[in-house]
Amino acid sequence: MKKIKILAVFIIFINEIQAQISNYNHYPSLKPFHILDDKLTDISFAFSMRVLESDYNGPLIRLRRSSDNAEEDFSWSDTDIVDINAINTWRNGSNVFVRTWYDQSGQGRNATQTDINSQPEFFPEILTPHFQGDGVDDFLIIETPNGVQDVTNSGNQGTVITVLRATIKNQHSFGVLNNNNRWSTHVNWGDSRLYFDPGICCNATRSFNNSSNNNAWMLYTFIKTDTNVLARSDGVQRFNGSHTTGRCTRTDNFTIGWANGNQTNNRSTTAFLEFIMYRNDIIPTIYEEIENNGIAFWNL
Repeated sequence: MKKIKILAVFIIFINEIQAQISNYNHYPSLKPFHILDDKLTDISFAFSMRVLESDYNGPLIRLRRSSDNAEEDFSWSDTDIVDINAINTWRNGSNVFVRTWYDQSGQGRNATQTDINSQPEFFPEILTPHFQGDGVDDFLIIETPNGVQDVTNSGNQGTVITVLRATIKNQHSFGVLNNNNRWSTHVNWGDSRLYFDPGICCNATRSFNNSSNNNAWMLYTFIKTDTNVLARSDGVQRFNGSHTTGRCTRTDNFTIGWANGNQTNNRSTTAFLEFIMYRNDIIPTIYEEIENNGIAFWNL
């Protein structure tokens, strides 16, 4: 009888010790790692349908429900991707549109659209939640005091790393553009070529044939250095050549889904999943790490 009591007391003691051990944080300095945790130097903004930075604790996106124009913020689920189940419950079959794509960089430069007629539609797909403009009047805008001059190095250097789905249309996918004075892209133009113009158009090096990637999700990197213009897709260099035509001098606010400026008929049907921008040409070890992470995460 005594042996049974002693055994019972011993079991209770061991269970208490195990509970205390399981509740104790052995590594209090450790936290989850996300791709931008150590890559915020010179960042202009960072938008995604996933969490990019471990200290960021805000929502990823604000949506408007078409049935009653109600708006709601949405964060991420345990997959690190925006909470699609919560979105589907809230929208209850209604179409939803992007009011705000929240900046995770710490700069507070959210991409917004207050005009309900110009809000791109959000598509709550489980693996690739994204938004896409109608090609007529949809775009998001990042407001800063000096526009594109703030998010690039005075209209010259800059880096964009984005996950998007190219379409064929005479369209301006992002940036600013007023005739030849521009910092912008066409992804893709009507000839199925991708164009990158980070300065006065048109530079000799500016495009590549992207017809094989129409309607496919890809990670694209666009870089303007002090001397060169580069474009990459899924970690492969597509062009790299001298840029000789001069910097962009516009002060229009940077936009996504259009290149803000004077050509309103060229708004895009490009679909967006992620968009990270730096105000300088970041070094290869950094942009390649971001590329590899995005390609792996989104299974591109």
